[in-house]
Amino acid sequence: MEPSHDCTAGFCYGYAVQSCVPFRYLRSGGSGISLHVTEQELGVEEPPEAPLLEWTRRPGHELHVKVYGAGASYRMWTDLEGWFAIDGENRSVTVPPCSDPVRREERLWGLPISLCYLLRGDLGIHAAAVEVEGAGVLLAAPGRFGKTTLAGAFLAAGHRLLSEDLSCCRSSPVPLLLPGPAMLRVRRDVHEQVEFPGTYPVAEDPHRIHLAVQEHLRGDGQPVPLRAAVFLREAEGTCRMERLMPQEALPDLWTLSFKLPTDEDRARCFGDLVALANQVPVWNVYRQLTFGALPEVIETIIGTCLP
Repeated sequence: MEPSHDCTAGFCYGYAVQSCVPFRYLRSGGSGISLHVTEQELGVEEPPEAPLLEWTRRPGHELHVKVYGAGASYRMWTDLEGWFAIDGENRSVTVPPCSDPVRREERLWGLPISLCYLLRGDLGIHAAAVEVEGAGVLLAAPGRFGKTTLAGAFLAAGHRLLSEDLSCCRSSPVPLLLPGPAMLRVRRDVHEQVEFPGTYPVAEDPHRIHLAVQEHLRGDGQPVPLRAAVFLREAEGTCRMERLMPQEALPDLWTLSFKLPTDEDRARCFGDLVALANQVPVWNVYRQLTFGALPEVIETIIGTCLP
């Protein structure tokens, strides 16, 4: 029997999640349109056509993913969980039964939810996000550039974590960040060197420790004004920042944005990024990629972007 949708489980990326599936990372309180999540074994056969998107296993990407579909309906397969069904028009996601509910939840708040909010008209950027005294800051970088560690250090310094890897942005009419799952996935070597107060472990694997933010530190799911975007760069010496012109910021924003490989979606994404770059100050931060440099980096970012 299909689970009912009578309970609101919590809030994530501007959705009021309606589900009886257990979740660990949602925020209580907020507003948003409903997203229905159910659990069901779909038994989908792989379509004969080429996938719309595909990621294969490689260093830094530890699973095989294929996405099929078009319009508002998608099927996503992973070699660890199986098939997910995403219906953007009806705002529903079907997740497969899984012996590892934490891993499945983290998967849900990745690509499936991104497909939903893209159809809603929002923008996904490969970036962590934090809130400092009511102002949202994007910490943008590809993998293994320290953005999750820096976001965790902001949390440890008393600021709010909005997302740790993928951020949902709204560029119009004013730039906003929509809080994502309250989680941190940190490498084992990082976890051994850095304390993350305000979190507790919910799972671990050979590569990472999976942490949930304590409930009283999560805040609600209401949008936060986006005041600055920062690209993380590695450099020796004292931490320093460099302001970018909008046209200088666009190539990196484009590279780090999530978009579908269609002309229509690429055009929409580019327009959103132009609007974002014209409204939000964008900076490079040059810093040493060391644990000891984290306090200086946080102080420099706050002092420069949010004086």
